[in-house]
Amino acid sequence: MSHNDTTKTGRPIWADCATSDLSVAERFYADVFGWTSERETDSQGAIYSVQRLDGKRVAGIYELTEEMRGLGAPPHWATYFEVGDLDESLDQVKQAGGKLLDGPMDEDGVGRMAVIQDAVGAYLRLWTPAPDQGGEVFNIPGAMIWNELCTEDPDQAAAFYKDALGLRAGTIDAGGKPYTLLKIGDDPVAGILLKTPEMEAGGSTWDVYFAADDVDVIVKRAEKAGGTVLSAPFDLPVGGRMAVVQDPMGAVFEIMQMPEAKE
Repeated sequence: MSHNDTTKTGRPIWADCATSDLSVAERFYADVFGWTSERETDSQGAIYSVQRLDGKRVAGIYELTEEMRGLGAPPHWATYFEVGDLDESLDQVKQAGGKLLDGPMDEDGVGRMAVIQDAVGAYLRLWTPAPDQGGEVFNIPGAMIWNELCTEDPDQAAAFYKDALGLRAGTIDAGGKPYTLLKIGDDPVAGILLKTPEMEAGGSTWDVYFAADDVDVIVKRAEKAGGTVLSAPFDLPVGGRMAVVQDPMGAVFEIMQMPEAKE
């Protein structure tokens, strides 16, 4: 995932984890990635834990609300896409077949945000951030490196994100299987993976990837900290290595090691 200031709409800029135990989650991710926590209280009195890597914002953690628990929402990671005009983007989402689930919500010093469901059923957040909000570092060990939609209908998903966020779709060969890249211009900002029958049951989901310089080491840390390895480290057909991990409360995330650059 590449970030620049030329085009903002459609670029993943943040991820956070809704959890059933904030303190346990903070300790787990500190042990795995070396994050430090900085708790903040919003205008409604809810606590939000900003996660920092070497002092820079990388992610957030908060406890599931009573409403979320009542709806049966499990602990999970969520992806935030930046938009320049939230109301305009929400109109485009609805026209493209998506749904507004919550919001828009305004928070002083944070920005304006809404929760939506896309045309294939995946949940995500759209965010017009206040100045100096969002992630500060990406693509380094311990920071977010990629965001991927896993769905049974990549074509429908690609059409939605083109109409809703203006993202252009392009397909590459990933070890004999097609993989869809969502792009701003020629810059890939996210991916779409075809969900196959052997994958875990459930609907379409946006998955969050964090970078590692050694996936195997990070997986061992996660296990020691109480996490569960859902997919042991494996080599990617396009180079690099990854694993799928579940934290002690049940939130799932991916760890990815990029291939070494060739001289």
